[in-house]
Amino acid sequence: MNPGASPHDAAMERAARLYAAGDLEGARSICGEILRADARHFFALHLLATIAAREERWEECLRHASDALALDPRHVEVLCNRGAALRMLGRPAEALADYDRALALAPGKAEVLNNRGVALAALNRHAEAIACYDAALAIAAGYARAGFNRSVSRLVTGDFAGGWADHEYRWRGGDRPMRPPASAKPPWTGREDLRGKTVLLGAEQGLGDLIMCARYARLLRERGARVVLETHPPLKALLQGLDGSDQVIALGEPLPPHDYHVPIMSLPLALGTRVETVPRDVPYVLAPPGHVERWRTRLGSAPRPLVGLAWSGSATLRNDRNRSIPLAQLEALRAVDATFVCLQKEIRDADRPHLGGGRPIVHFESRLADFRDTAALAALMDVVVSVDTSLAHLAGAMARPTWILLPFSPDWRWLLGRDDSPWYPTARLFRQPRPGDWETPIRAVAEALRALPGG
Repeated sequence: MNPGASPHDAAMERAARLYAAGDLEGARSICGEILRADARHFFALHLLATIAAREERWEECLRHASDALALDPRHVEVLCNRGAALRMLGRPAEALADYDRALALAPGKAEVLNNRGVALAALNRHAEAIACYDAALAIAAGYARAGFNRSVSRLVTGDFAGGWADHEYRWRGGDRPMRPPASAKPPWTGREDLRGKTVLLGAEQGLGDLIMCARYARLLRERGARVVLETHPPLKALLQGLDGSDQVIALGEPLPPHDYHVPIMSLPLALGTRVETVPRDVPYVLAPPGHVERWRTRLGSAPRPLVGLAWSGSATLRNDRNRSIPLAQLEALRAVDATFVCLQKEIRDADRPHLGGGRPIVHFESRLADFRDTAALAALMDVVVSVDTSLAHLAGAMARPTWILLPFSPDWRWLLGRDDSPWYPTARLFRQPRPGDWETPIRAVAEALRALPGG
C-alpha cells in the first residue's frame, strides 16, 4: 500500500527536518497537530513511533507503530520499530514475528537480520541468533552492532574464545557503544612482558562488571606488573585494599604514570579465559573490619537467619525491566521466618508501601554511605538474595552465600542451564523457567531459606 499524498505533506516535511536536527519535541508537536486533523496519517504515526523508540518510550512506540502498520503492514522500518518495542516490553516471540515479516520484505538488510538475532537471543535460541549475526556481518562487514550482539550469544553459551574476541566490538557496537580508554599508552594484549612495568586497568561498563574483573589484578601482579586500578567513584574506598592492586584511582581522576593500559573487560581476552579457567579464588574483596563491627552493633540481636535482599537495580539500565522485581512479588519469600535486611541504597517509590508487608524489611538507605557500608552489611548476612545487580557481584566476590534470581534470558556471565557460576563459587542461581515467571524461582528461594539453620 502506498499511503499516498496528503495536504499535510509540508508540515510532515518540517517535522522530519526537526527530527533530523535533534528537535524531538518540535517534531512530535507537529505530528500531533497532523494527527488531530487526520488520525490515519501514516508518516506522522511512523515518525512518532521512531521518536518514541529513540527515547525508549516503548509502550508509546508500540501503539504508534501498530497504528501505522494497520495502514501499511509491509513497511520494514515500522515493523522493526514495533519489533524493538515488543522485545523491550518482554514479548520477544511477537517481536520475532515482526522481524520475520520484515526480513521477508528485505532479505538482504543487515539491520533486520541483527534485530531478528536479538529477538532469538531473548528466547535463548542462541545458535539461530548467531546465524543471524553471521549473515548480517557477511552482508555488512564490520557491522559492529551485530558483532557485539554475537559476542553476547557466544559468551552466554560458553564459547569464551569467540565471545571475548567479539566483545571488542563494544567500542563501536551495542545499543550504547562504550567509552574508549582515556590512556594514550599502548594497550596490553597479553603478549607483552609486564616485569617492571606499570599497567592501568581502565574502568568501563557497570559496577558489577568492574567488581567481577577486579579479580584479574592479582594475576597481573604475578606477572611482575605494578597494577593501577581505575574504578567507578562509589567503589574506590572499598577497593583500596584489593589484593593485587598497588594503586586505586577513581574514574575522572588524573591518570598516574603507566606503561600499558587495558580496559578491565578486555582482561579475559588478554589472559585467554575459558569457562574452566575463570580465576575462582574468593574472597578478593573484603569489608573493612571497623565497618563490620559498626553494622553488627546496629543490627543488634536480630533473629537468624539474616537474609540480605536486593530486588532492584538501577532503573536507568536499558534492560532493567528484565532483571528487577517489584517488591510486591516477594511476598512468598517474606513468609519465611527470617530477618530480611535491605542491601540496596535506593528504594523505588512503588516499592515503599510494601516494605512493611509480610515480615518487615529492615532498611537503612541514607546510612549506607558507600560500598564499604554495603559490604559490611553483606558480610553479616547468612545469605544474600539478589537480582542481577552489583550487589550480587559484591557478595560473590566476598565469598558470601549468594543466591541470584535470574530472568529467563540472563546476562551472558551467568551462562545457561546451570545453578552455579564459574565466576563465584559461593553463588547459587535461581532461574525463570519461562519469560516473566518470577513466581517459580522466588518459591524455590523460599524453600531453600526454610532449610537454613534457624529458617
